[in-house]
Amino acid sequence: MKQLFYLFAALVLLSGCTATSPAVKQTANNQENRVPLQRILTKSKFLDNGNNIRVYVTFYLDRPSTLAEVSREVVINYQLYPEYNSTKQALASGNVNFSVNSLLEDKGWYIASFDVPKPKDLYTGVVLTEIRDNRSNNKVINDCFVRFQSGKVGDYYMFFDKTGTMPILQSFITAGDSVILKSLDNKTTAFKTMRYKYEFDPALSPMATGQRVPQKSLYTDSTYTIQSNKVVRFDIESLYYMTKDTSEAFGIGLMVVDKRFPKLTRPEKLARPLIYMSTSTETADLYSSREPKKALDNYWLNVTQGNQNNAKRTIKAFYQRVEQANKMFSTYKEGWKTDKGMVWIIMGDPSKIVRTKDKEIWTYTRNSQYSEVNFTFNRRANQFTEDHYELQRYAEYQSIWYPTVDQWRNGDVGVR
Repeated sequence: MKQLFYLFAALVLLSGCTATSPAVKQTANNQENRVPLQRILTKSKFLDNGNNIRVYVTFYLDRPSTLAEVSREVVINYQLYPEYNSTKQALASGNVNFSVNSLLEDKGWYIASFDVPKPKDLYTGVVLTEIRDNRSNNKVINDCFVRFQSGKVGDYYMFFDKTGTMPILQSFITAGDSVILKSLDNKTTAFKTMRYKYEFDPALSPMATGQRVPQKSLYTDSTYTIQSNKVVRFDIESLYYMTKDTSEAFGIGLMVVDKRFPKLTRPEKLARPLIYMSTSTETADLYSSREPKKALDNYWLNVTQGNQNNAKRTIKAFYQRVEQANKMFSTYKEGWKTDKGMVWIIMGDPSKIVRTKDKEIWTYTRNSQYSEVNFTFNRRANQFTEDHYELQRYAEYQSIWYPTVDQWRNGDVGVR
C-alpha cells in the first residue's frame, strides 16, 4: 500500500501539463476534431486607455523561441465587432506591430498587447484576435469582450508583476509574490482591500437540478488599504478583494495560492476533486479520514481493484486534468471547483465551443453512446471576477455522465 502511494505522489509531482493544439485527437472509440487545448488556455483582458482600449492576449509556442524570433514568425491581427456572431463589417481592424513593450514572455507563454480605438456611441464590443505561427502554419483565435464606457474599476486597473511591466492575466498569484495594481494613466489611487478566509465548495453534479447553492456569507478576515502604482506583497493564502469605493458592486478579486498551485500535492487536497468520480460513501471516507495518505491509498486500490497499472494511468490522467482546470478556470475559487472545471475534468476536451456575450456552449461528440451532447454555461454577475459561469443542469445528463465516470474508474481514460 505504501508503495502505491509513493508512486502516486511521484506521478502527481512530475506530471507536467503542456498546452498543445493538434487538429485531431485519438480517443478509444474513434478520431474526432477537437477544440485545441491552446484555444481554451489562451487568455485575454483589456484596460481602458482613454481614447483606446488596450487588449492583452496570451499565446503559446511548442518550441523555445526568443522574442526576436517570435516577432518575426508570429503574425497577430484583430477585428472589432459590435457583438458576437455579428454579420456586420468589422468596425476596426489592424495588424499588431511588435515592440519592446508590446511583446513579453512569461514561462514559455507570450503576451502581446495592442490598442483598439473606441468607436463613438458604442458601449460594448468583441475583439477577435487571430494569432498565426508562420513556421507551423497553426493559428488560434481569441475573443475578448470589451466595454468602451464603463464604471467598473476592473476595466481601468489590473495587477502587474513587481516591475509594473508584466500583466497578470490569471486570477491568482503565489503567496509571497510582490505585485503592482496599476492603470494605464499611472494615477495613484487608494484601494480598500478585504481578505476573506473561506473554503468554497466544489461544483454540484450536472444532474443536481433540484439543489440550490445557498448564498455564501463571506466574513472579512482583515481590512487594509493599498495604493495603486506601489509594490505590495501578499503573504497569506486567501481570497482578496480590492475596491476604490465600498458602495461599488464590482471590484477586483485575486486569489493568493500556495507555491505548488495549479498542481495539488498534499494528500488532503488531492482527495477533494475525487468527489466528481466517487460515491457519497467514498467521498465521506476520504474527506473525514484522519489519515489522508492511507485513505487515498485505499481509495485507488479499491477503485482499480488492486491493478497498479490502471491506478498509475488513471492517477496521472486525472490530476493532469485537475491541474489544467486550475490553470484555465480559477476565478474566486480554484478552477477544479468551478462548473467548467468539473465538466473539463470528467469529459475532457470539447469538440466545439460556441461563445456569446452571456454564455458558452460546449459540445461533445466523441462517444458511441451518444451522438452529441451540449453543456451550457451561463455567465453570472460576480463581484470578484468577470469569468463566473454556471452550468445549466439537467437530470438527463446522467445517461452520459455516469458511463464516463465508469470509464475513469475502470482505467479506460487515456492520458493526454
